Amino acid sequence: IFLVEGLRAFLPGSHLTGRLPDEDLVGQTLPLKFLEVNQEDNKLVVSNRRAVVETQMESLSRGDVIDGLVKALKPYGAFVEVGGMSGLLHISQISMDRINDLEAVLQPGQKIKCMIIDHDKANGRIALSTKTLEPEPGDMIRDPERVYEMAEETAKVYLERQEQERKKREESAKDIVLGLGDALDELTGDSAEDSSDNLDSILSE
Repeated sequence: IFLVEGLRAFLPGSHLTGRLPDEDLVGQTLPLKFLEVNQEDNKLVVSNRRAVVETQMESLSRGDVIDGLVKALKPYGAFVEVGGMSGLLHISQISMDRINDLEAVLQPGQKIKCMIIDHDKANGRIALSTKTLEPEPGDMIRDPERVYEMAEETAKVYLERQEQERKKREESAKDIVLGLGDALDELTGDSAEDSSDNLDSILSE
């Protein structure tokens, strides 16, 4: 039970981040976010986890390389704790090479480095990748320590390549638009000439 602006609020244990709901919390101040406000039933439910997630999400960006702790393995990938938040490292994002046995690559409790490839700040969801940090395809399977040691350097190269590809796509799109404009101009010019020829032939009859 917490006091929020003089009101008693309930903090579920599942919404407490980084600590246990024990007597050590008495007298401490924590960041909180409202989960439920019901004036009729005089009910107020808050979340420490959501408040922490929203604060930390503000400082995260796509392409950031962060430290993580593998918390659980699933058939589709691994859940990794990053700064008190849970991110998904999908099995397709672990290595460029196919992974047949996830447990041979990752284990709960293992510390890793990964890149943020997407995030949903509103819902506190993070998509992670280690294959973007591989110096060579398959390094996460053969030599993961090499991946972590070179993570920042490899990430820089990867992001620069992505930026170059983005610029190429923009240039290609621009060329297509300009080409369409020229084609329309020619079409308009041909139509005008045809109309002029038709008008001349009508007047001469």
